[in-house]
Amino acid sequence: MITPAICTAVGTAAGYYGIALLPPGVLTRCTIGFLAVYAGSIGAVRALLVLSASRKNRAAILLFTSAAIGVFIGFAAGKPNLPGLGLPSEKIAAIYGTLRDDPRSFLTEHGEQARGTLALKRVKGFGKVEVSAKGDVLVFFPEGAIPRLKEFGRGCEVYIEGTFLEGRRGELLFSAKSTHITRAAPRIEQFRTGLRANLVERFSRFTWSGLGLALLLGIKDNLDSTLSKRYQEAGCSHVLALSGMHLAIVSAALAFFLKKPLGLRAAAIIGAVFIMAYIYLVGSLPSLNRAALMYLLGTFVILFNLPKNTLSILSMTFVLQIVFQRHEGMSISFVLSYLALFGILVLSKPIYGFFRGWMPDPLGQSLAASMAAFLWTAAASAAFFSVLRPIGIIAGLIITPLTSLFMIGTMLAMAVSFSSLPLLSLLSKPLSLVYAVISRCVTWASFSPPLPASNTTLVLLITLALTGLVLSADKLKFRRRWRSE
Repeated sequence: MITPAICTAVGTAAGYYGIALLPPGVLTRCTIGFLAVYAGSIGAVRALLVLSASRKNRAAILLFTSAAIGVFIGFAAGKPNLPGLGLPSEKIAAIYGTLRDDPRSFLTEHGEQARGTLALKRVKGFGKVEVSAKGDVLVFFPEGAIPRLKEFGRGCEVYIEGTFLEGRRGELLFSAKSTHITRAAPRIEQFRTGLRANLVERFSRFTWSGLGLALLLGIKDNLDSTLSKRYQEAGCSHVLALSGMHLAIVSAALAFFLKKPLGLRAAAIIGAVFIMAYIYLVGSLPSLNRAALMYLLGTFVILFNLPKNTLSILSMTFVLQIVFQRHEGMSISFVLSYLALFGILVLSKPIYGFFRGWMPDPLGQSLAASMAAFLWTAAASAAFFSVLRPIGIIAGLIITPLTSLFMIGTMLAMAVSFSSLPLLSLLSKPLSLVYAVISRCVTWASFSPPLPASNTTLVLLITLALTGLVLSADKLKFRRRWRSE
């Protein structure tokens, strides 16, 4: 069933990603923004004028208005968020501000780099010119600055020398040449950074620690780069990105202990508080934020006895995340996270209907979800990577449950690591065994050659055609079953 929330999300996506295809002219954006507001206003007026019309007409007007409002939201969020620098960007030699998030390392052909968002306070021009500034800037740090930044962590104040660059969408980026820590982070942020560093130190002696810390805390400093590459080549890189699967395991473990003694509502509230604390510890990650926001909206639905529609919850999550984390909308993890879950919600059940009776239900459901996620992420994968890795459909059936089992074991290991009893060493042996099995499975799957997919438009058309075919076949199958009964 199509709901206003779904229409709003579709409109938001059209506006947000549509503006990225337009030239960065301010006039063009203002014109389109005005047209979007006008369309939304006309829709709202028509909705008020047809109150006496049929219920079907009122529903159609409501859906149209929701989509128009979504387009306006998307255009507003999609335009570049330029900071107030006080000086022309080409005349700025250094910037000063507060690190908003943990620097995220990534490999390039020139070596390791890191990226992080800086909340500006001042900028310095050539000579002795220095003025106040405001806004956020995405900064790319060189390899030499990474250890120091991770030591002080989120919330510290830094002085960065370098140059401004213009991104593909007209936004300003800063390429750092040298970085200086000028002030430590607040106490609560120091506690968080210290806790993360303490966990890394406790597990660093184990061979499985890199994967465990990456899966639970998003810390990939000790993750074997070869294993990480094998995950990508096996079509299972999503398993390493903290998202709904990881949050589901953490929340399920909590619900297991709380639901029976406290009841559903109390357990949901405590679970929401725990997840917010978990997000604070891990840091801001697009796919994880999506999962957490969906959990919080689901908790709201439970508390107020509202009708539960998972696709509507996903849609509202998308709109809220685009509004409050507009800079993340173009990231790979953000796009793949939403497309994969959308595909699962829309197609996994119809696809499973074709497998029912041919194989055990758990296997059929997992295979259907894997196929649905692959189909709806195919176009994005083609756009970002120019290849498709269908081996991930099969490999995920083995690697995902093994990784879930490994995560549960790692959670137990973290819990007992603070105990004086030598339980961590006992847990290390089975964890090492599971880690070895995962590594072997990922390596075998990575040997499968990828499919070249440079034509993103063609892949998207195939995705839409197959989606329509599956849904039509499922609807026809339902009608035949209904007539026979």
